[in-house]
Amino acid sequence: MISVREAEKILDRFRFNKTEYIKIEDAYGRVLAEDVISDIDIPRFDRSDIDGYAVAEIFDEYILIDEVFAGDDKDLEINGNECVLVATGGKAPKNAKYVIPIENTVRVKNKIVVISFDRIEGISKKGSDIKKGDVVLKKGTLINERNIGVLAGLGIEEIKVYKTPKVGIISTGNELFKMTKDINSKTISSIVKKAGCEPKFLGIAKDECNDIKNKIIEASEKCDVIVTSGGVSVGKKDFLPRVVDDLGEILFHKVRMRPGMPMLFGKVNDKPIFCMPGNVVSCLICSYVFLLPFLMKMTHKPYRRRIIKAELSEKIVSEPEFLYLRPVKLKNGIAYPIFKGSNILTSILDADGLAVIKEHELEKKEGEIVDVWLFD
Repeated sequence: MISVREAEKILDRFRFNKTEYIKIEDAYGRVLAEDVISDIDIPRFDRSDIDGYAVAEIFDEYILIDEVFAGDDKDLEINGNECVLVATGGKAPKNAKYVIPIENTVRVKNKIVVISFDRIEGISKKGSDIKKGDVVLKKGTLINERNIGVLAGLGIEEIKVYKTPKVGIISTGNELFKMTKDINSKTISSIVKKAGCEPKFLGIAKDECNDIKNKIIEASEKCDVIVTSGGVSVGKKDFLPRVVDDLGEILFHKVRMRPGMPMLFGKVNDKPIFCMPGNVVSCLICSYVFLLPFLMKMTHKPYRRRIIKAELSEKIVSEPEFLYLRPVKLKNGIAYPIFKGSNILTSILDADGLAVIKEHELEKKEGEIVDVWLFD
């Protein structure tokens, strides 16, 4: 049996660095697997950012020699009191230094009279936003609604991103073929989706070594991560430790935490496998404590547990060297424990987070301040 911190260190050894190229319209929420380097200047040419008259010098009147609209590719040049009408985004003529807004002028045929100098815009020079060769987005950047537009502006259609891990989910237990509902697979699937990964439910395995073994082999061939629930303790029909040991390697079994102590972690076919307890609350808490941050790291996304301080409404007694995580309801800065047992659904239904009683703390009295790990 190991501590939660020791278990986390073992999980930290695993990486998932598979990559793929995808279209940018499918890239939202994915993580870049290489730097994005611009092969063009933005703007691509000297550009006007308003509708107005491009001029080389400041005069009271100008002679209009041409017009340029967005998309035009005219190579014009102005001198003296000449000007060119340039639409927003249009290519500015050579020698242009300023743009006078249309609304600040009066036009009489090809004569432009300036009636106000209260606003004069400069020219956006070629490459003033992004220069050719600039690293625009760095490897490890999460693609969002802001930077995806930059990719489109650079003319990029496909980018290299880290692959999304496929997570194979297996439930075990003869009781699940009868009246008992398979709750854990739905819970685990939701955690997998929260991490941005792809859940694949591979069905229910009977409490038989061969059936469990076949399901795990299938998962190891189809998926990048395997998660099971049930059959991991010391009961007569708890076959998971034996199966994982036969097929691969157990890296730890049993963690000094409650609920969730029976959890096992190992690898099969070099794929990480989480064997969660069958009790619904234990399964969910193990998923929050271990599986969620593990999968976030596998997707190369940042993860930071949200923690607040709260006052306990009642005493909680723990065991030496065990981390106690108790579901609590938060109200006005007070944490109300609602834990009724590892197999009681309502122990987690209304919880806002987990009150933490650390390994060296044998109890927390009513009114004491505790850390609460918030559910997202």
